[in-house]
Amino acid sequence: MADPFPSRDAAVQFFGGGAIGMGWADGLEERGGQWWPRFDRDVMVQSVADAAQHSFTHEWERITCPTLLILAQSSFIPPARVDELMRRRVPAMSVSIRGTHHDLHLEHPDIVYGLISQFLADPSA
Repeated sequence: MADPFPSRDAAVQFFGGGAIGMGWADGLEERGGQWWPRFDRDVMVQSVADAAQHSFTHEWERITCPTLLILAQSSFIPPARVDELMRRRVPAMSVSIRGTHHDLHLEHPDIVYGLISQFLADPSA
């Protein structure tokens, strides 16, 4: 088990500060004056490892409703993979948010909210 953080502020700084650090620190809980993950580390590591071994292409192709794919500009998903997914799925729309990374929902929640709201109001736009 990992060591707990001595304070929420220490966790925020460890995770990079700002909105991203606060977002990740929100996944912690206070126990005995220290800040701990709300999840079991070993379960999380195994879940991520399992997901990394599965392409999810079959599941993606089975979706039948309009779909919005919101992407970070700098992502671990290569652009060629995104292009392949978009060719395999219609109707689907993708949007890349400039200047973002993996945690784009924490970096620019207002933009993500606006895109989702607009899509839900008119998924054919």
